[in-house]
Amino acid sequence: MIVAGALIAVATGVAYNLGAALQKREAVEVAIGTKHLLRALAKRKVWLAATVLSTFAWVGQVAALALAPVALVVPLLATGSAVLVVLGVRFLHERFRTSELVGVALVAAGAAAAGAAEAGSTASHEALRFSVQFLIVIVAAVSAALTLRWRTGVAYGAASGFGFAGVAIFSKEIGDGFANRGFAAVPHLLASPAPYLLLAVSLGSLSLLQAGFQRGNAASVMAALSVPESIGPLIAGFALYHEKYPHGIDAVILPAGLACAIAGSALLARHGRKLGEPAEIAAA
Repeated sequence: MIVAGALIAVATGVAYNLGAALQKREAVEVAIGTKHLLRALAKRKVWLAATVLSTFAWVGQVAALALAPVALVVPLLATGSAVLVVLGVRFLHERFRTSELVGVALVAAGAAAAGAAEAGSTASHEALRFSVQFLIVIVAAVSAALTLRWRTGVAYGAASGFGFAGVAIFSKEIGDGFANRGFAAVPHLLASPAPYLLLAVSLGSLSLLQAGFQRGNAASVMAALSVPESIGPLIAGFALYHEKYPHGIDAVILPAGLACAIAGSALLARHGRKLGEPAEIAAA
């Protein structure tokens, strides 16, 4: 079950980033502010197709979180960010600074190491209290607002990452419901705030992500997103779902991997582009 969850997580990460590449391509074509950005993008067929792909990837994320521990699944989702470097150069005609490439590599390697450290654990299907679910939204919103003070593409990516951390947790709530009760979980889930909070947080995070794509390279934005998106559910896995912390060498690899990912994100943030400064485009 755990191996299946890990494989689904890797495939899901690749699918998310393929969708992100298409969304990035469309976002830079729309000269409009964040407030009305989603409305404008929703009229573009390619962006809608990319969003459908991301929705299928989300289904994979729900399945992975039901089969494997949060601390294994979420870091593995981030490993797909390396795909965006290739797509950025080949498909989006982006030019990366050396610091950006190093930052993306650190995030991907750190996330993979953190995931490997959790590979032997078991998944918890414990449901969160409603008050805790609302608290998660508040923490994500405050963290995103503080991050947006920098107003760079990387900052928008990181801000959306706080929201997507909440999405991952609410996705686990839904996946666990089906894992515990099957389709009988539907009325229980509809009576809980999880699906509604999931929808609201997803829309807000998606809007911030598209704004990030307008301001920075896709791989850099997604790498910045992946750090809070990984750390938030990791904390939830240990503190809220009571998943066991790894022992032995894995107890060292997990924080080391996270530190590597954070260092990569910090490097990206240091060299992030300011609001209004376009992503570098390679000559045709």
